[in-house]
Amino acid sequence: MKKQDSQQRVGVGVSSVLMILVVLAMTALSLLALGSARSNESMTRRNADVGAAYYTAADQVQRKLAQIDETLLTGRSETADLAWYQAQSPDAVEWEESDEGICFTFTTDAGNDLAIFVRGLVTDGSQRYLLKEHRIIDTASYDTDDYFVLMGD
Repeated sequence: MKKQDSQQRVGVGVSSVLMILVVLAMTALSLLALGSARSNESMTRRNADVGAAYYTAADQVQRKLAQIDETLLTGRSETADLAWYQAQSPDAVEWEESDEGICFTFTTDAGNDLAIFVRGLVTDGSQRYLLKEHRIIDTASYDTDDYFVLMGD
């Protein structure tokens, strides 16, 4: 009579099924990692594009402020008034009379439905102008109460 083995052996079929499950799990995890990496790459590229567009716009703002400063310097020697500033103004700069004095405003496109809005006040001292507002605005849904102040009040 044969002795009955109390131990059962694991056959080839069970180990094959286990290996298939491990390979499927690893494949699923690798696909999830690939999807996450592509998503991160897309977000990083978008952030880089937004940042580059913003800094290009910020450079344009500084150049326009330099032009305004030159206009103000020339205007001091000619005792300029509002009409003179409007005539000598760089492109897309608006001049107006306010309670504080003569003010200038302009907006520079920063891409992605964003713009940089600048408002300044002409002064009489050694400083030719004072920036009152320098902010990023969302041009798609601009609301005067919803903005991010970069400088000023």
